[in-house]
Amino acid sequence: MKTPHIRGIDFFAGRVIFRTVSLLLYAALLFNVVVLVYDSKLALSPLGLGAVIILTGLLGVSFVRYFWFRETIFKEAIYLCEMALAACVIVVLASYHPMPWLIAIAGIFPLVLRTRSAVIAISVLAILGYFLGHELGASTVDLLPDFFATACIGWLSVLLAKTLNLNRVSLHQAHTNERRFNAIARVTRHIFIITDARFKIKFANPALQEVIGYSIDDIIRNAMKPVLHSDDEAEHKDKLRELRDTPHSTVFSRHRTRHKDGHWIWLETRGYNMLHDAAINGLVFSIEDITLRKEAEQKLLEETALLRAVLDLNPSMIYAKDNEGRFTISNQSFQKRFGFDSEDELRGKTALDLCQKMAGSNDELPPEEIADEIQRQDLQVMQSGQPLQDLEVRGFWRQDMDRWFHTSKYPLPDVKGQTIGVLGVTRDITKRKKTELQIEYQAMHDMLTDLPNRRFLVNTLSTAMETSRQRQSSLTMLFCDLDFFKSVNDTHGHDFGDQCLIEISKRIVAALPAGDFVARFGGNEFVILTNSSLAEATIKANAIMAAVSERLIFDNVVVKIQTSIGIAQLNASHQSPADLIRDADAAMYQAKERGRNRTEIYDAALQSKTTKDARMDVALRFALERNELSVAYQPKVLLADGSVQGFELLLRWNSPEYGLISPNEFIPIAETSGMVVPIGMWAMEQACKQLAAWQQQYPEMGNLTMAINVSMRQLLQTSFFSQVRDILNSSGVIPQMVELELTETSAMANPLQTMENLSMLKKLGVRLALDDFGTGYSSLAYLQKLPIDILKIDKAFVRGIGSNQSDTEIIRLMMALAQTLNLQTTAEGVETFEQIQELKKMGCNLGQGFLFSAPLTAQEAEALIDTSHRFPLVLV
Repeated sequence: MKTPHIRGIDFFAGRVIFRTVSLLLYAALLFNVVVLVYDSKLALSPLGLGAVIILTGLLGVSFVRYFWFRETIFKEAIYLCEMALAACVIVVLASYHPMPWLIAIAGIFPLVLRTRSAVIAISVLAILGYFLGHELGASTVDLLPDFFATACIGWLSVLLAKTLNLNRVSLHQAHTNERRFNAIARVTRHIFIITDARFKIKFANPALQEVIGYSIDDIIRNAMKPVLHSDDEAEHKDKLRELRDTPHSTVFSRHRTRHKDGHWIWLETRGYNMLHDAAINGLVFSIEDITLRKEAEQKLLEETALLRAVLDLNPSMIYAKDNEGRFTISNQSFQKRFGFDSEDELRGKTALDLCQKMAGSNDELPPEEIADEIQRQDLQVMQSGQPLQDLEVRGFWRQDMDRWFHTSKYPLPDVKGQTIGVLGVTRDITKRKKTELQIEYQAMHDMLTDLPNRRFLVNTLSTAMETSRQRQSSLTMLFCDLDFFKSVNDTHGHDFGDQCLIEISKRIVAALPAGDFVARFGGNEFVILTNSSLAEATIKANAIMAAVSERLIFDNVVVKIQTSIGIAQLNASHQSPADLIRDADAAMYQAKERGRNRTEIYDAALQSKTTKDARMDVALRFALERNELSVAYQPKVLLADGSVQGFELLLRWNSPEYGLISPNEFIPIAETSGMVVPIGMWAMEQACKQLAAWQQQYPEMGNLTMAINVSMRQLLQTSFFSQVRDILNSSGVIPQMVELELTETSAMANPLQTMENLSMLKKLGVRLALDDFGTGYSSLAYLQKLPIDILKIDKAFVRGIGSNQSDTEIIRLMMALAQTLNLQTTAEGVETFEQIQELKKMGCNLGQGFLFSAPLTAQEAEALIDTSHRFPLVLV
């Protein structure tokens, strides 16, 4: 608000009046002196002349001060000196003619002096005037009026000076307040409006246009009226009327007003009725634009409603506590869980309050102990600042013992990051937990017998081994395998077999003490763990065999099942559960090999051989690709003249780990593992290539043969015929010079299929030999149907010639059979000349053995062929 009419009053300040009046005083005094000298033709003494000169100087100083030092404030001492000079001038001039000018000095100088200095100066001037008049001969009656006039005028001057100073200060304060008000009104974003009783604006600050878009001119000159929102208009106008009609009243209103550009803005108005105040005489309004705040409030309300909806619709139980453990926030799931109807009802309560509310007489833990544990967790979270997550616990109370809950707790920070409480989220996971427990149970138990399975066994065995060693107690394993159980499944079906397994598992459990652990290892195998000595374990094994061997009857079908049991006791060499299981399993296989339906205790020597065979089996699988296998050739000699008629191909294995290994040792391993099939085909390929090379190089040796051993596994392969055919074709060998040797045992394993396969091989042109004849149990009926060309007499019979009459008679019978069937004969293992003579007498065609030659390399064998070597047949 501006008040321009007060600015001119500053002219009447004391120093301004003094500057003007002092100039007039000195000019009038000088004029008086000039007139006096001129009229009275007064001659001035040097003192009087000096006074006039000083007066003239005072006039000049006053003149300069008036025009050039208008704003300068001089020290009080200067004014006192000036007053003293003026008083001296007047005293000197009064000696020529009485002059009442001391009264004027008393009325002027107090305007620029402090009160105390002014009072002293006035008193001095009044006394000086009195004595001056007395010296000039004036009577006391005449002097007293001048004395009192000087004192009164001087005091009036003092009062005037004080009044002017107060006026100056007041005006300065008014100017300051005005500037401050105008500055505040300009910079504030609040609208300030003063209206008359008819709500006509008398004053408004610039914020009005910034907030609503309309300027003061738009509102006053163009009679623009802000448009109120229809929802707020009636209420706002009622409040304005109440404000106007109620003296000293105030109102508060929130309403919407349309901005000049068309959008709605929220205003918060505070009105004050100051019609009674003469300085205001109006209604004062303070208006704030709260649009952003209302939007924020609305957004906060929406977010709060959304958060509350998320909380209350969430099936998890969510809550917050302060640092004293009192609940501050909770959702409906949490409230319902503990029997509360609202958040307000729960707020302020502690975990102990809830535990006491939920506690029952049959609970295992008292509510105080449960509450203490909850509080301990809360304190841990708040003190460490780290969340406590993924806790899965059972219900605390009796009615909740079959329920599971998943809980996570998080530190709750304030805006400064300081932890002020804890936030908890708890979820009922009973259904999921039961499913997990069921899955876990199924994963650790056999679905058929409900016994622990192999995984459960390994876990239990690991713990039992550690416990046994700590307590220095015995731990023994019984490994049971049902004998010939496959035939039960094949004969009566797997459903029947499952019924048998269920009943047998029950019998095994019933035959053992309750403390023993029984598991189904897999298939028809069961494992028992017992803290018993070997003698006690043997007794338990016999009890199990007796229980299992009792007859089983299902659907009028009666079966009798027996079991073989291996026993192994924990010792220092068992580093893992697999070691003990391995030994018990080995003992069980030993029981099967020794007749089944028996118990065997683990033998370390047996396991050593088994382990070596297993390692050799692994090494043999890489022997071909690592070129560890090689071939040797043992000559077959014509017993008539000692000439070489052919060779038998023999395999050799030079292992980096085991060195040279005899075929008698690795061929059975290859048979068991199936590696004999690829190894046998590789050997046949090597033999055919070598024989083809010799046939080309030595055409005169056209009848040179190559014998190759064929295993039963090879013979039963459906692809064997095509593989042999491909090798014969690719090598270019004469098929009639290739002899395939198969043992009597393998030939009789499946006579019908053997005859079919051998017939197909005969069509390729190869010759067939029956090896190790006499060691098997071939039927003569089948033998005469086999398309074989050669019988090979086993070295076990040849070795007995000359020392064992029965062996000689057996060979004689074999010769007779061969002659009857028109078969060529070859004797193996010839080692003496006596054997040669006897074999020749009995009609044997060929012989091979160390008497003639050990197995040779390809180069050594070729040397025999090249020289047409003949071996001696008699001792020279």
